[in-house]
Amino acid sequence: MFCELGIVWAFLFLTTCNNPNQKLTNAEDSWGRIGPGGGGSTFIPTFSYHTADEFIVRCDMTGSYLTVNGGESYSQVNVPNGAAAYAFDPIDRETIYVGSNKLIRSKDGGNTWEQIFPPKEEVVEEYFLGDHANYHLRTKLSETDNVDNSRIQMIRIDPVKPENIYLGKGDRFICSFNAGKSWHEISLDTPLIYSYASQTGDEIYLFTHKSLFVFNRNDKSLTSNTLPEYMSSIASVTGGVKAEDGKVVFYSLHQRESTQNEFAPTDVFLTEDFGVSWNRIDSPLIGNEEGGEVPSYSQIACAENDAAKVYLIANRYLGEEEDGTRKFWYGALASADAGEHWKWVWKGGGGSGQYGIKDGLDAENLEDAWVKEAFGGEYIRLIDVGVYPEDGNVAIVTDWYRTMKTMDGGKSWKEVYSQSHEDKTYTSRGMDVTTSYGVHFDPWDSSHLAVSFTDIGFHHSYNEGESWKRSIAGVPGRWVNTCYWMVFDPSVRGKVWSAWSSMHDFPRGKMTRSPKWKEHALGGVCLSVDGGDSWEPLIEGMGSDSPVTSIVLDPFSCPNHRTLYASVYSKGVYKSTDDGHSWTLMNQGIEDPTGSFELSLSENGDLFLVVCPTPKHSDGKQGRAYSQGAVYKSVNGAETWEQLHVTEQAIFPNGMAVDPLNPDRLYLACWSDIFLSDLIGADVARETGGNELIDMAGGVWTSADSGKTWEQLLDNDLYVYDVTVDPYHPGRLYCCTFNQAAYRSDDYGHSWHKIKGYDFHWGHRVVIDENDLDKIYITTFGSSVWHGLSATE
Repeated sequence: MFCELGIVWAFLFLTTCNNPNQKLTNAEDSWGRIGPGGGGSTFIPTFSYHTADEFIVRCDMTGSYLTVNGGESYSQVNVPNGAAAYAFDPIDRETIYVGSNKLIRSKDGGNTWEQIFPPKEEVVEEYFLGDHANYHLRTKLSETDNVDNSRIQMIRIDPVKPENIYLGKGDRFICSFNAGKSWHEISLDTPLIYSYASQTGDEIYLFTHKSLFVFNRNDKSLTSNTLPEYMSSIASVTGGVKAEDGKVVFYSLHQRESTQNEFAPTDVFLTEDFGVSWNRIDSPLIGNEEGGEVPSYSQIACAENDAAKVYLIANRYLGEEEDGTRKFWYGALASADAGEHWKWVWKGGGGSGQYGIKDGLDAENLEDAWVKEAFGGEYIRLIDVGVYPEDGNVAIVTDWYRTMKTMDGGKSWKEVYSQSHEDKTYTSRGMDVTTSYGVHFDPWDSSHLAVSFTDIGFHHSYNEGESWKRSIAGVPGRWVNTCYWMVFDPSVRGKVWSAWSSMHDFPRGKMTRSPKWKEHALGGVCLSVDGGDSWEPLIEGMGSDSPVTSIVLDPFSCPNHRTLYASVYSKGVYKSTDDGHSWTLMNQGIEDPTGSFELSLSENGDLFLVVCPTPKHSDGKQGRAYSQGAVYKSVNGAETWEQLHVTEQAIFPNGMAVDPLNPDRLYLACWSDIFLSDLIGADVARETGGNELIDMAGGVWTSADSGKTWEQLLDNDLYVYDVTVDPYHPGRLYCCTFNQAAYRSDDYGHSWHKIKGYDFHWGHRVVIDENDLDKIYITTFGSSVWHGLSATE
């Protein structure tokens, strides 16, 4: 049996890794995504050369979003680890490039993709590793690739010789002169951050943080010039040809040593002689002469063939009132004359500049969707800017939650992520960029669905997911970041409990590295009696410093006197026997309750808890010690707990499922190998003896005797977030992974098949569609909720 499973999994793994080369079928196209749209940070907005209606944007959660209709709708392109660079062919409208650990190309406008670098025949191994299951590949082509796992951070297609492809990967310049059939590489001093290809000469200009290299496309020579010390290192650079006079101009940003944490005073430079001399732009607005503090800028971008038009992203711009009150602004400034004159084209803030504090204003010239109401007035950091190469009046600016487009040089901006409806609900345009945990069904109204989200809280729909409304009324302001879970009362219409936390992304190790993380961990349980339209916090006995990650209801308890259990990641398990109005800590038998993540209740009343590994922080200090992951069982309503022995290996359990038809049959989802630095941080690991790989028993485990003995069902290399038992199809299971795949079994887990069409890198859990039992929802770590058929390959 183990040999058979190994063969099956080897095939599945290769299928997953090579997904970008597969042609989509009609069945795969049937997947849709639900939610309000947006809600997360987006980056690298990149336009086609041929039309302003075609552009691509990436999310920090690995997804890429391609539109051909100006942002009315998007198709999603998924590569493991996410993209780090894009390029459109300046000659062939149908050809698009996406760079990550590998370079993929589409010749049909994004419908199908092929890998062209590294050549597939040179790849000897592909695997996932670490707490985020980062994708790695090993090649025969380059030992450097095998060591640094760098991604392609720059792509340039030569406008004169489009068969020439130029890449920046780590600190290497890689090029092909035959459309990707063969490749050559040159080592540089630091990573490439920008390139520009002359349309009249033979030069390709390559910028690193400290140098300007010039590559000659004809004789293949490379010369270098060190940037002046007063502007090195550069944080951002852009350039192009001015439409007015045909001159080439480059702009760059130099961030001085920071005295304001991540906000560094920034100088803006310009050159019109190909880098021979650089001039600081001394505009009073850019230098903030009135406010008296040099602003912090993060990105600059111009139109490649209309380069006098340039945009600048500001994230800290001080203003001072006559009474001495300091106000902080953020937004975008623009120049239409190569930096001679500047104006604000997006100006928000005017408050204290603190995250989550509504003491400012959103920009007045935004035609936005739901984000303006939800977060407008808070400090919202702008992330990136991209400009249409042929017309500098067309640009995209992104921030923590939304993607906005201007067609008039910044006079006005319109959302391109979410469609508004007259009833003040919203529908995603296909740019789904936030984390979801569960899809929840109202037992009294089949059209009423809810989703528990990270960063944007609780959203629900009264039309089976067609449109959505955010609902956080009554939830304490410092809790609203994340709703981890919720549960409807099956006997009382409109009654629902929800689990809230000020901290997102549990149980990922990055969240608990600081010894002070518990000081910032707020949250609790909220109750709604109107279906989630409004909420009341219920924290007696629990306190408001309780980030709740799971809540379950005992269906055999009396209505209006329900027994509920809640896991608090920083404290352990709480129990309520009065509908959640008061809570009691129930940790007897749990060795270390920190990391209590998910609770599961069986039909016979057995209660199970998974506890995730967390740093110990002995005496409030960072160190190498960490608490092991564990699984616990209670047979007496959480009065006492017994630890279950799963395996001799260390485990990082994420979720537990109990078969409703046989409560003795359990399924456990486990993470595979992680690095010590994933838990305690790279600096601490390095300073205390070095990093090391922690051998974890990953995959799916099962017990047929209520946890006494266990058997592994899936390979150690799988990072499984959760397992779902389908109560409507005996023997059918689902598991969702961070290995760019979800799987289905129809024989109690003895064999597994990949779910067709689903290819997002980071998946959370499968939820059965209660309204269509042939379909499933898949919640994700960064791509909202997928919805489609549960068909397998």
